[in-house]
Amino acid sequence: MKVTQKQVKNASKKCAAVFVLPVLIYLILMFISLRNPSNVYNIFSEATIKPILVEASYVTIVALGIGFQLKYGRFDFAGGAIIVVSAVVGGLLSSKMIGEGAAVGWPLLLLTCVLVAVALSVINASVYVWLKIPISVCSLALAFLFESIPGLLLGTKPGPEIQFATGYNVLGKTYLVLLPLAIAVIIYIVYDKFTVVGRQSKLLANNQLSAVNIGINEKKNTIYAYIVSGILFGLAGAIYATKSRLAPVEAPLATTGTLFSNIIPSLVGLFLSRWIDDSAGTFIGALTIQILYYGLGLLGVKNGGLKLFYAGFLAIFIFISGFWDQIWIFLKNLFKKITQKLAPKVKSQ
Repeated sequence: MKVTQKQVKNASKKCAAVFVLPVLIYLILMFISLRNPSNVYNIFSEATIKPILVEASYVTIVALGIGFQLKYGRFDFAGGAIIVVSAVVGGLLSSKMIGEGAAVGWPLLLLTCVLVAVALSVINASVYVWLKIPISVCSLALAFLFESIPGLLLGTKPGPEIQFATGYNVLGKTYLVLLPLAIAVIIYIVYDKFTVVGRQSKLLANNQLSAVNIGINEKKNTIYAYIVSGILFGLAGAIYATKSRLAPVEAPLATTGTLFSNIIPSLVGLFLSRWIDDSAGTFIGALTIQILYYGLGLLGVKNGGLKLFYAGFLAIFIFISGFWDQIWIFLKNLFKKITQKLAPKVKSQ
């Protein structure tokens, strides 16, 4: 197929529009940091790019799990509990099977976390499908239940400290984190664009009654979708296990913070899906947030300030995405008026 000049131009515009957000935030923070020459925000240094990419990869996987259900008309409150429980159970199983100090423990950790997360997701989907209760109520109830599992397994004591074991923590502290990210993105794209159940999920999300009337099995489709989201949450759980100490959940629904603290990239991905694939948009959103967080931390902004900036970014983004069409029309008209005013001056010169 021949690629026209217009197609290349449109693709260039889309790329520019997508990357303008992280680039703009980085440039602003870099110029602010110039006041301290000894601590300039240089994203191209190894010490900076590595933690940003590692954290952005983890956040992207979590956000893909959130966005996967949002895309098909559901929000699963149990996702955070599934991530934490899969991390605890996977960490315990892998460390007991091959030892806490195993030279290469991360493949087993990855596998066990995914299997545990898929099992929990299937339970979640089964309760939702067969009891026919709203997914918000169902997932909240199951989140309570799942959160009790780490306490039953660990008691009051923390679990194995695999975040300090070199055979495990390479998954959450080195570029190896790009492997579960790549797996998550491939699964997300393949299910969404190249499978029958993925296309059926879209039909169910757009018009549930019509989709069921043409013969789509909603129950089976829901189970398949939750298996995929379970895989995504399991991949995130494996990284979580190598980043945080395995411990019981202290407060009811504390794990929902794992979801809501990573929801912005998911919203960014869904918004950018009008130009690019939403999985790529989700990574752009996660990268933007991490560039912002790391840069503010470098400038000395403390935890409370970071939360304030996060809330402000979320509010601004929701406003822009909600009124994007009106904003775009306004900017186009404004640009047109400016060029019309400048045109006579250019001709007269």
